[in-house]
Amino acid sequence: MILAPVFTSVVMILRLGTPFIRGLATTSTSSNRVLNDAFNELSSMLPGVVAKPSPPTPATGISTAPGKLTNITIPPAEDPLLQYLTNTIQKHGHRARAARITSRTLMHLHTLTRSPALPILRAAVFAASPAVRSLMHRHGAKNVAKPVALGEKQRTRKALGWMLEASRGRAGRSVEERLAREVVAVVKGESEVLKRKEEVHRFAMVNRGNAQWRV
Repeated sequence: MILAPVFTSVVMILRLGTPFIRGLATTSTSSNRVLNDAFNELSSMLPGVVAKPSPPTPATGISTAPGKLTNITIPPAEDPLLQYLTNTIQKHGHRARAARITSRTLMHLHTLTRSPALPILRAAVFAASPAVRSLMHRHGAKNVAKPVALGEKQRTRKALGWMLEASRGRAGRSVEERLAREVVAVVKGESEVLKRKEEVHRFAMVNRGNAQWRV
């Protein structure tokens, strides 16, 4: 006599089980309530045999509450330093050509040093980056130099520009080879870029009394 209601409950579960198996998030509230009632009835008839399914738990780190956004850390598609170098090399909108020069420069750096190229490039940029620049302005009848501190992006851009300019006097058949040799010279302390940086700092130190003047 108990098989008839059990069979009816099983049919109800099978009918509603397809969307439940596909995902409770896609079923309506009424369907979930009917499905839960069917499981409760079947569990009361067959205790210890049928277990009530638990709703799916959300993935870790993803918020399912409405109106709330989850912070997801997405790495950059390109290293910021390599992007700055590519932008400095780029001329007349030829981005792909500048990107090829950047990648080949890293290859030449690895060939010359037999070491990872990116840390060497970072060390060269750090060594060649100036901390200040001097702005010239008129004060009465004379020109006055005012030292101004540079930001991180400005320092990096200035160092890359100096190294590209100094690499034109290096020996090499291509731009990337000459730039790689210049980077190695900066790391070794044999580049003219370092002397230029010292001159900029020395000039700013001499005119440090003009730092409080407004340009």
